[in-house]
Amino acid sequence: MTLFTLASGRSGTSYLAAFFIKNITQCYSTHEPYFTFGNPTLFGKPIAWKTQHNDCALLPVLERKCRFIASRKTPFYFESNHAFLKAFNRHAGTLLNNPGFIHLVRHPLRVAKSEYVRDRMIRKLHVPFVDYTNDTGERLFRWALTGKEEVFRHYPVSLSRFQFYVLQWMEIEHRATQLIRDHHWQDRVFFIDVDVALKEEAVLKNMVDFFGLPHKPIFNLDLYRNPTPFIGPIILTEQDKQEFQTIARDLPERYKMLLQSKPYRDCSWFAEVNRLIIS
Repeated sequence: MTLFTLASGRSGTSYLAAFFIKNITQCYSTHEPYFTFGNPTLFGKPIAWKTQHNDCALLPVLERKCRFIASRKTPFYFESNHAFLKAFNRHAGTLLNNPGFIHLVRHPLRVAKSEYVRDRMIRKLHVPFVDYTNDTGERLFRWALTGKEEVFRHYPVSLSRFQFYVLQWMEIEHRATQLIRDHHWQDRVFFIDVDVALKEEAVLKNMVDFFGLPHKPIFNLDLYRNPTPFIGPIILTEQDKQEFQTIARDLPERYKMLLQSKPYRDCSWFAEVNRLIIS
């Protein structure tokens, strides 16, 4: 079985990868496979190719990843890579053999604020190689959507970076639900409300049982949590909430309906976010 996370960045993918590496046996487990020969990360140009529907460039990369997965000698392959829904989702139905998914959903505004803060820190530190040049010569941030995806077409280019990341969360979740619905994969998905459940041993045990994963007898939950360096806890300000309300007014109806549907309406953060939308 091939397992991927359906998730935005800053949503517990590092923690889940550490859980698999320390606790799941007979499984090749990875997070974002940097420096792993033959296993593309899917960040950078594959994201732009997916948005541009440039399958001539994208498919060979996805097929190379699938060959890498098939070459592993373990019954299970797990990758907790938030690039999956940015680059792979449209071809998952034809390329993946016996897939399963762990759907990680965290408070959308906290995801956006965390991504914004990390983005700003990377720029301030002048970290190299964080941008790539797409096929039209535009410089883009390696780990984000391009800003040309459908949800962004309803907004001016003057969006704040925080608003950009809120809309990215919306687009990622739209892709997740579309992928599950289009392929009738509801019985292949285990959902986790990240804010309240990801670090709960009982939830992780249910996930392991759901997929029938072989595991060590006692879970090791002393796991890496990937905090943003030099930054304390993520705090939502009144300005953040106002910026969210500004874009919520023009949010296309299908994205509003998405938030009102399961599993989102059952999430721990739903009442807070819904109140901001309707006020």
